[in-house]
Amino acid sequence: MKKNTILCLCLAMACSACLAITDSQTYKDTKRFYYTYVNKPAVVDYTVAEISPIDSRLTKTFAKMDKELTQLERALDGILDITNVEAITNLFSQFSWISHVYALSPEGEVLGAIPSYVPDNVNFAYIQEKEIKAREIIAEIQENPLGYEIILFRPYMMSGEIQAFLAVTFDPKSLLPYVGDPSHVLFLSEQAPFWTGEHYYEDTPFALDWTQELKSKSYDTVSNDSYEGAWIVRYYGGQRLIYGIMEEKGKE
Repeated sequence: MKKNTILCLCLAMACSACLAITDSQTYKDTKRFYYTYVNKPAVVDYTVAEISPIDSRLTKTFAKMDKELTQLERALDGILDITNVEAITNLFSQFSWISHVYALSPEGEVLGAIPSYVPDNVNFAYIQEKEIKAREIIAEIQENPLGYEIILFRPYMMSGEIQAFLAVTFDPKSLLPYVGDPSHVLFLSEQAPFWTGEHYYEDTPFALDWTQELKSKSYDTVSNDSYEGAWIVRYYGGQRLIYGIMEEKGKE
């Protein structure tokens, strides 16, 4: 009896050892299958991605101009007190390309301006129709007798109610010194072209239905019989601005 008991115990221990080996092997096989076919470990590709010459030119051409636009937006957001005349005046030394700075009522009425001269065509009444969020910089594009201008609105709120606006206006063409040679540069909005270099807009491959184009694209290349180019969208205060460059076909 004792002999049988020892034999059964040995057999049980042997079976347990076999089971342990089987479970361990199954785990290893499952793990190998999982990481081979189901969830492959991420592998970092350290090779440098190639960028086409025209894309490289597009990036380099607009880098400085885009930096200026970004810095203006940040500077405006940083003016926490609309009565801080020094900070407002300093905008002109920081950004020599801006035209006017206005203090506005919630209805868009001009309360003050730097410079003090207010053009006859100025009208900001439309701002009261916009849905405003606290400290959200809003951009608008308006046509005037000299072309188009971009207006940045910085709202000032208290208890969820608009108390005033600071508005900065500038001519988009005043930014051209930051793009180097502007002869083959295009600066557009989806409403209208600001600058088309030395070309008639209709003769360029950029004469598109931009509202339709921007429904599904933020970058693309374009071409026609004479020119080829590339463009990219820049979102600015809720507006979609288009940076573009082009060159004659076959030109290196």
